[in-house]
Amino acid sequence: MIPSEIITGQSLIVFGLAVVAFIFLMRRTFLRPRGLTGLEESPTDKTDVDSAQLSAETVVEKLEVRLFDFACEVEGRMQSRIAVLDRLIVDADREILRLQDLLAASKSLGGREAGSEAFVDQPPTGAPDGTRSHERQPDILVPRPSNEGGQREAA
Repeated sequence: MIPSEIITGQSLIVFGLAVVAFIFLMRRTFLRPRGLTGLEESPTDKTDVDSAQLSAETVVEKLEVRLFDFACEVEGRMQSRIAVLDRLIVDADREILRLQDLLAASKSLGGREAGSEAFVDQPPTGAPDGTRSHERQPDILVPRPSNEGGQREAA
């Protein structure tokens, strides 16, 4: 037989499939653990798997604790910022009311000029009992910082 007659399209396909099957069988043979069948497990392998599983569970539990602590810390920071902002809003409302009362007092002392009424906002009217009804109350009262008063006096 002449080699050119043996090499045809069909023979190349068959030869290629045979090579792939041979490689697959050799790979399975060499990659199989020595001395074990596929159904048996040694006790050391089982303890290794159990210890790995326990260590993974421990890591997950530690991460959960850290995540919970971080969430508590963030929530605490948010609550303190909200309290400080509430305090600032209340202080700003009081300052607005004080300035409006001061403006009303200056109008009554100086008399009203003809053109000044169009540019000045009227102070809000109070409730029937004499208190301001639109004043916002904070959720939590935060004490004022002690050094803030010195800066206001300097200004």
